[in-house]
Amino acid sequence: MARTDVCFIAEGSYPYVVGGVSTWVHDIISSLKDISFSLVFIGVSKEAQGKIRYELPKNVLEYKEIHLMQPPSFFQRRFSRRKEAFQELEAFIEDLARGDISRAEVMIERFSPGSKDALSPYDIFYGRDFWDILLRTYEKHFDGFSFIDYFWTVRFMMMPLFALLHGDLPEAALYHATCTGYAGLLGVIARLRNNAGFILTEHGIYTNERMIEITQAQWIYREQTDTVVPRRQLGQIQNLWMKKFDLLSRLAYKYADAIFTLYEGNRQMQIQGGAPPEKCEIIPNGIEVDAYEQLYLKRLAASKKAPVVALVGRVTPIKDVKTFIKACKMVQSEVPEARFFILGNKEEDEKYVEECERLIRVLDLQKHVIMTGSVNMREYYPFIDCVVLTSISEAQPFVVLEAMATGIPVVASNVGACMELLEGASAEDQALGRAGFITNIRSPRETADAIIKVLKDQDMARRMGEAGRLRVRRYYQRSRMLGAYEAVYRRFAGVKSKIGEQREIIAEEAG
Repeated sequence: MARTDVCFIAEGSYPYVVGGVSTWVHDIISSLKDISFSLVFIGVSKEAQGKIRYELPKNVLEYKEIHLMQPPSFFQRRFSRRKEAFQELEAFIEDLARGDISRAEVMIERFSPGSKDALSPYDIFYGRDFWDILLRTYEKHFDGFSFIDYFWTVRFMMMPLFALLHGDLPEAALYHATCTGYAGLLGVIARLRNNAGFILTEHGIYTNERMIEITQAQWIYREQTDTVVPRRQLGQIQNLWMKKFDLLSRLAYKYADAIFTLYEGNRQMQIQGGAPPEKCEIIPNGIEVDAYEQLYLKRLAASKKAPVVALVGRVTPIKDVKTFIKACKMVQSEVPEARFFILGNKEEDEKYVEECERLIRVLDLQKHVIMTGSVNMREYYPFIDCVVLTSISEAQPFVVLEAMATGIPVVASNVGACMELLEGASAEDQALGRAGFITNIRSPRETADAIIKVLKDQDMARRMGEAGRLRVRRYYQRSRMLGAYEAVYRRFAGVKSKIGEQREIIAEEAG
């Protein structure tokens, strides 16, 4: 297959998940038609990922998938007899325990298939040398903790690394990872292995999001305490997982040629997480503002019998839909005619969806709250009076930009760039006025009070809607975002390709 200009590396998102990062990736690829792309999707397993939700644009010339929990191949069963290889590995593990990633490049080469005296999955999962390293590491750092839990956790952590090291990687001039974590690690591997460029864009800060998941995860073993006094500290296994994702982020930051994010708050978190400040730049999201003008006019002309409040987002714990449902009950007592919608994918976490449906029944809201599943938001925006986000983690949500472009006041939790979007980032921006209300996370009362203010004060709601429209038009135009990334690709990939010429090369190879 011909070498492409840019290879996108997407972890758990495009092309299988709709919205957010996937919307952004699809928009960049489909809009920059003169740039050739390849795409690598990283998922847990083939069985878990569902169906592809996007039709890949024609300038995607190659598509690959890597499944992290795919059992590694144990062909060429041989144990490496070079003791220095395992000595290097043990020294690397000790370095990682201290937060030192300086040996990473050597170890990536040591584990790369085809390299001289490469350590294989068989060496690690069945070899005596690694077993001895495992024992020594346990005695040094985990003595007193369950060895069985330690042993299986380490094996579980190692499998994704081999999946990436042995994955089929397209050739490209530049690799663009959509997060740190496994996508970032694959970007580092590609940079070192193919002598290519590597850039990174984080919408949300990966380590922060994983830490939220790890603290809430039921599948991670947590040792039992021998006291009845509650303890807030995390277990050793939880800390081990957090350490892993922190190291992966710092590795991606070290080897990336440039690091991008959506707003200054994220940039500061990247720097605190080890990213060199001189590499960090901001490229905000943008939308096609003119495309929402007709929706705005339709909204002005719409006649509604009852106010409509909508949470727009996937029904998952990170969106904290339960807080919205609780707020709906409080709003209903003040504005009994209000109608509430939860507009978003219900397929990602069926257990959480069931919990939300149960909460709706417990609060006797079946006639007031409707959970639709995935919808075309353009059909709903003209009839919504207030858009709500109760997320516990966000970056720069497209839904907030879309609501603002349609003139809808927004109530959002104080996460990501939501405060900048609703209240303004600079003094000049703030002078435009507020486009909604910011609330604390997991606060049904604050959320409800803000919604009630919007519904009861129509003049204020109108002013907020107009402030939002002005802000999006001035600062969050899609053309700015696309132009910025096109310049980045030309800067780091030396993009000069003509897609038609590349297709001729592919046709010749196929013929």
